[in-house]
Amino acid sequence: MAYKLAVLYNEPETEGKDLSRPELGNPGVGGTAYCFAMILQMLQQGGGVEIYVYSVQDVKLPVDNIIRCENGLDGLRKAEKNAHRTVLLRNHQEDAVYALLGCLDLRYIFWMHNRLSYTEIQLFRTTKQVKRVVAVGREMYDFYVDDLICDKMAYVPNPFIPPAEQYNRGPVREKRVTYVGSLIPDKNFHILAAYWKQVLAAVPDATLHVIGNGRLYDANAQMGPYGLAQSDYEKQFMPGITDENGQLLPGVVFHGIMGAEKYEVFQNTAIGIINPLGTETFGLAAVEMESCGVPVVCRRKYGLCDSVKDQETGLLYPEVSELAPTLIRLLQDTALNNQMGAAATTFARTTFLPQNMREDWVRIIVDATESRVARYLKPFSNLDNNNKKIRMILHEIHRVPFLRWVPSIHDIQKK
Repeated sequence: MAYKLAVLYNEPETEGKDLSRPELGNPGVGGTAYCFAMILQMLQQGGGVEIYVYSVQDVKLPVDNIIRCENGLDGLRKAEKNAHRTVLLRNHQEDAVYALLGCLDLRYIFWMHNRLSYTEIQLFRTTKQVKRVVAVGREMYDFYVDDLICDKMAYVPNPFIPPAEQYNRGPVREKRVTYVGSLIPDKNFHILAAYWKQVLAAVPDATLHVIGNGRLYDANAQMGPYGLAQSDYEKQFMPGITDENGQLLPGVVFHGIMGAEKYEVFQNTAIGIINPLGTETFGLAAVEMESCGVPVVCRRKYGLCDSVKDQETGLLYPEVSELAPTLIRLLQDTALNNQMGAAATTFARTTFLPQNMREDWVRIIVDATESRVARYLKPFSNLDNNNKKIRMILHEIHRVPFLRWVPSIHDIQKK
């Protein structure tokens, strides 16, 4: 028996893009859109699932059945009309979709590429048609064990297709730090920029390469005078990487949005860094750099504990005040850098292969289709990450029927 899966695809930055061969690398779109392409290809190649993509964008994807729709709500209505009852979609949908979730004869699997808003937590845990909420890593699954939404949760790590081995860095040659990410406030490049002169004071020949700009997710964003990000955000980060005359410091290079050619930049990179505040649910760019033998520096927070192994494939600092000292250490200690780079290559090229995740995804699709109860996975690692021990206690309290009313940390914070 083949299970039918409808996929609601609404990733605006992919309009006109070709994602039909994700094995060739990310063509310059957001991580969520690229991961969708890898998952679709993996399911298309086997597993007993028939896929029907309801796409808002005109985009090439690695599946046979693509149905165009005007918006997310139109896509769900068409799926219902076509009797494609089980639907995979990302969270952070438009209000019109959320308003009708409980009114359509569908079963939903929400793929949690962004942390849930409190509104989403309330909606998903109470809407019976929501069968699964799938986190993209273990740490983000653990982040919700204190809430009743855990009764619907599962997790599968984000997939990754490694580039050709010719892009492996080998021994470090340059003192290049490479940042990958959109230049928007949520990605926190301004924190790295604020500490860059401190890095230069200790390592004068360090260089900073930046991949991405403020138009990664919004091609029509109005850019500031430097053409890098929206004006207000440029004003926030440019002082850290310019001189008294407003000129870029020597060795600071902005590459803009890049596709697979970014691996050529990684080949000569000593340290990779993404989102210095560490608010990522996973951090696919970290894995991309690790796959080329680049150790990654980032904050020990949220999903980055899944994509970077502290003291093995990179260094995770506890607070942002440790960012500069951590970069300096790994720039100056060449032996440690090379050791971590070698470990990073093995880790990234073996852990996240899509074929390793096919069985888990098929199980989630089958369980959601048949309305099976999710199995609780007790946290066992990084117990100091995000108040995990307290969350585990709250989970056990909620197993007592007359104590299910006890607020979760999410209920208390309401964010």
